[in-house]
Amino acid sequence: MNMKKYFSGKPIKIKAICMNIIVMCLLFTGILPLSCRAEESLASEMQEETEQQEKVPVTDRISGAAFGDSIAKGYAGRKKEDLDSYPKLVMDIVSEETGIPVSYVNYAKNGLTSSGLNSEILSTEEALADIESADIITLTIGANDLMQEFKHAAQEVLGTERKFTSAYDAFDALQEGVEGNPLLIIKILDVLDNWNYEAFEEQWLTAMETISQNRKEDSQMVVTDIYNPVSGFELPGTMNSMVEEIIWNMNQIMYQYAAEYDYRVVDLFESEICEHTQEDGLHPDQEGQNLIAGLVREKIDTGRFMGEPEEEIIEEPKPEKVMRRRSLAGNIRRAGILILAGIIIVIVIVLIIVIRMKKRKR
Repeated sequence: MNMKKYFSGKPIKIKAICMNIIVMCLLFTGILPLSCRAEESLASEMQEETEQQEKVPVTDRISGAAFGDSIAKGYAGRKKEDLDSYPKLVMDIVSEETGIPVSYVNYAKNGLTSSGLNSEILSTEEALADIESADIITLTIGANDLMQEFKHAAQEVLGTERKFTSAYDAFDALQEGVEGNPLLIIKILDVLDNWNYEAFEEQWLTAMETISQNRKEDSQMVVTDIYNPVSGFELPGTMNSMVEEIIWNMNQIMYQYAAEYDYRVVDLFESEICEHTQEDGLHPDQEGQNLIAGLVREKIDTGRFMGEPEEEIIEEPKPEKVMRRRSLAGNIRRAGILILAGIIIVIVIVLIIVIRMKKRKR
């Protein structure tokens, strides 16, 4: 076919067809990316909307209840206003992070022991009601159990009925006693070797049972273990290391029941809290309270209050129980007896020799 002949006389029509094809190609190549971008934008908006819906708080208020001793109360010293306690600081942090208002009650009391917690606080209807409504529960107890036992130990070692007003008073008396009679260190070690952990464990379990029976199923509970409140004291002999063993074993009781009673333990024993105490060397200063608050916050899943998936909380490793060193005091005592017996035997032998020599001279 003669193509030139075929297309002759139709240049305008061919040009129009070509232009139409070009326009259609341009439209096609332009519309397709626009369509893809529109779909991507729509998907992104839907995802953002879904995420926003997921972050909508599942509660309009978060409730907290704090229990414990002077540490949880924020004790600042006699005739001084309390510090911002770590439970209060924790609730403030949670509120700020979630944007949800908080209500908070603090049942902490200066000098409270574990037995006092059960008899004076957890036995009241008011405290039980606040436990029932609490979303976050904090507990700090045990340090005063330790201090009370030390006072009793000092009385036993020194053979006195004197009522020590403080741990300082008891330790000063022990120090003076050892300086006057170095053999008292043996009796001190013997008393520490026979420390009664069972009494603290019994009170701890009683408190856990009470709280467990009254708390909400989805509430979160955090307890702090015991740091060494006498680390700065100059204790006689090996007493300080034995004190740390006692604290370690008391803390081990807390860790032992954590899974059973659904609470998390904050490790203050290995923290830097002893570097942030007041002049008494026992109570945290404000930096210390802030430190505890930060550690407690790490054990709380704030996402629960926002309807988010459960957060994985790092659990502290359970410390292994330190075996009581009953043999230490026993060995020291036996060694002392053996040495004394040896001295007596030597003296007797010397006397016998001297007597025989005198008889021979006669």
